[in-house]
Amino acid sequence: MKALKDYTIQFVGLSQGTHTFEYKIDNTFFEKLDCEEFIHAKFSITIELIKQSTMLQLNFAFKGKITVPCDRCLDEVSVSIKGNEKLIVKFGNEESSIHDEILILPEGEHEINVAHYIYEFIRLNIPFRKTHKESECNIETLKKLKEISIQKQENIDPRWSALNNIKTK
Repeated sequence: MKALKDYTIQFVGLSQGTHTFEYKIDNTFFEKLDCEEFIHAKFSITIELIKQSTMLQLNFAFKGKITVPCDRCLDEVSVSIKGNEKLIVKFGNEESSIHDEILILPEGEHEINVAHYIYEFIRLNIPFRKTHKESECNIETLKKLKEISIQKQENIDPRWSALNNIKTK
């Protein structure tokens, strides 16, 4: 985490109210967190820290693009990612995480490193399927997939075939 000290916010010296922090991240950020699945990544993050007497509220807004292999044809595809997330920081006797949005820091703590939260929030907003439009996929790969696709087999276990005769009304 030492390499990510640029993402540490020292809130102890800040006055109560709203403070804004901006970050630009790329592949280097993700490599430091041992995430090397992106071919290319570029994000802009804005963190709005609202300091109150008993707690902090951090609002994360991010947008950017990642380049990854297409799930269908394996050519590179650029995926836009945009999101807003919130983290509430309260103070207590020991550090813990009660809920996904609430973090409890020890009473004497004076800073918070947001690198892990930036990483997690971006990861949560990546779509499950990362594909081109079908017309943009590699035609040769799609042809090969159709050739080797497994044909549906109708071999049904005879013990279960009797169930086909039962119909629901």
